[in-house]
Amino acid sequence: KEVAGAEAIPNFRAVQAYDAMDLLYKAVIKTGGKTDAAALLEAMKGITLTSPRGTITIDPQTRDVVQDVYIRRGEKLDGRWQNRAFETYKAVVDPGKTAR
Repeated sequence: KEVAGAEAIPNFRAVQAYDAMDLLYKAVIKTGGKTDAAALLEAMKGITLTSPRGTITIDPQTRDVVQDVYIRRGEKLDGRWQNRAFETYKAVVDPGKTAR
């Protein structure tokens, strides 16, 4: 908010970049500083992050993100349009992976 201003709301790309860097940082710490791909991929399994989108976990079997999914509607709040969550599905996994 220092750069973008006090009224700034991060978009999904900014949140994804934040999550990716946080995941990489935590994986490097978990490997003791090793940065080879195999060590990092193994270290990322099961990591849980506190993200602007809520708590996310990397599924140890699929390496997919497990996260809450928010159903939202656009509402005008304080003179500007924003997405407001009205329902939450907790710890959602990729349905394509669970349907097999």
